[in-house]
Amino acid sequence: MDILQKFIHPQVTEEKKLQPDGTEKVIRKKRLIFPRYHQLDVVRKLIAHVSENGAGHNYLIQHSAGSGKSNSIAWTAYRLASLHDKDNNAIFSSVVVVTDRTVLDAQLQETISGFDHTLGAVETIGEDKNSRDLRDAINAGVRIIVTTLQKFPVIYQEVDSAKGRNYAVIVDEAHSSQTGSSALKLKAALADTEDALREYAEIEGKAEEGVDPTDKLVQEMIVHGKHKNLSFFAFTATPKGTTLEMFGTEYEDGSFHPFHIYSMRQAIEEGFILDVLQNYMTYDTCFKIAKTIEDNPDVPGSRAAKTIRKYEELHPYNISQKAQIIVETYLGTTRHKIGGRGKMMVITSSRLAAVRYYHECKRYIEEKGYNDIGVLVAFSGSVNDGGEEYTEPKLNVRRDGSHIGESQTKAEFHENFNVLIVAEKYQTGFDEPLLHTMIVDKKLRDVKAVQTLSRLNRTCQGKTDTFVLDFINKQEDIQEAFQPFYQETMLEREVNTDLLYQVQKELRGYSIYSDADIEAFAGEYFSYGRQDSLLWDV
Repeated sequence: MDILQKFIHPQVTEEKKLQPDGTEKVIRKKRLIFPRYHQLDVVRKLIAHVSENGAGHNYLIQHSAGSGKSNSIAWTAYRLASLHDKDNNAIFSSVVVVTDRTVLDAQLQETISGFDHTLGAVETIGEDKNSRDLRDAINAGVRIIVTTLQKFPVIYQEVDSAKGRNYAVIVDEAHSSQTGSSALKLKAALADTEDALREYAEIEGKAEEGVDPTDKLVQEMIVHGKHKNLSFFAFTATPKGTTLEMFGTEYEDGSFHPFHIYSMRQAIEEGFILDVLQNYMTYDTCFKIAKTIEDNPDVPGSRAAKTIRKYEELHPYNISQKAQIIVETYLGTTRHKIGGRGKMMVITSSRLAAVRYYHECKRYIEEKGYNDIGVLVAFSGSVNDGGEEYTEPKLNVRRDGSHIGESQTKAEFHENFNVLIVAEKYQTGFDEPLLHTMIVDKKLRDVKAVQTLSRLNRTCQGKTDTFVLDFINKQEDIQEAFQPFYQETMLEREVNTDLLYQVQKELRGYSIYSDADIEAFAGEYFSYGRQDSLLWDV
């Protein structure tokens, strides 16, 4: 009865379909959402802890990308907003959800309205509203408020003056592009195209690394300190050390751990998401395989393999050659996947690179006379190349000649196009189950590597695998980036990581131990804080 009343709800999605007369028809689909075990478990454990301990605590929820965090947040917000103490007083005056995702705003409202209890409308303080609107909503005691990261400091200013009132703040991973206008300061056109690509990539890369919304939020919290009347609930798939220390639970040995975990490993083993590293391949490896096709009749040949074989050493900025490989890989592999519905995403190093990839792919498609591949590009702002200014809506055109607005790109890619070329857009928070193949031509590090490749992990009927072809990164670097988030991310105050590697190296000298044995053995010692005695015991 608890599940029926407080978790099951109808979720309505809208899809826009282009009609023969050129008009768009909105198709509404309704399906019943039932909680998965980890979603049910986290909400119940959070509510139980808050009921017993009251306000003033921080919680870190580490749930894998693609595990349904939006619904988990919606259920948590609803339950916290309706939570009462033993004297039947509301524990929290308001629940504030801090996010940059408009899709979550709509989902929250839909979820809340689907339940029996009437809590009042969910108020969204979006881009069209200011900090004063957030202040008024807090003071009015609106039960659930959805606001953006930029207005976050107002929460502190208001709660300081709100004596005797408690607030729950739910922090969702921010998924907005940070580098929209970073390269506009560059000269309109550089003489050398290679220099232009390199400079754009360097400037946009620095801007991307320099602005981390979660870090900004953590810094804000450090400045203001803890408040007894504020409880924080942070949902993330990829917690950094600072996030763990701020939101995580501190153990007796001084290490910090998430309050609740639904790991990437568990999600993969349960079949809820796909393992995107299973078919991860660097260009070097792909070239070696392609080269053996002529000598090995057991290896199937394809246009993609023949194209790859043509270029033994690809120059980092030779986009025209890579464009051929992209098109042939889509036609030879991607389009045959998921019952013929498979789609591809190309990750580029800058917006200038994205524009040039788009032109080169279109040129090659036209040159070959291919008519069964449609290409879209996605980037923020505008890019000046060769004296002409390009924007996303200007480049993206339907078959009938009409231009596609930025807000329509996602739906058009799902319905009518096959390849999406992106520059720091759709690399996080983008859910497209039909996405099967990813071509990477950008240096990916740490959390960014996990967030980007995880766009492929969504499941759907007929989707059994994924494929990544990486022009830039090394396989060991990508595996290393995934490792901290594969099971549980934890932060030790003083961990001798060199010792762990030394131990693993020692153990690998004995053939009786498998890699799994070594990881389990070392992990057991580390989890109990006995790393000093580990090497001696070995």
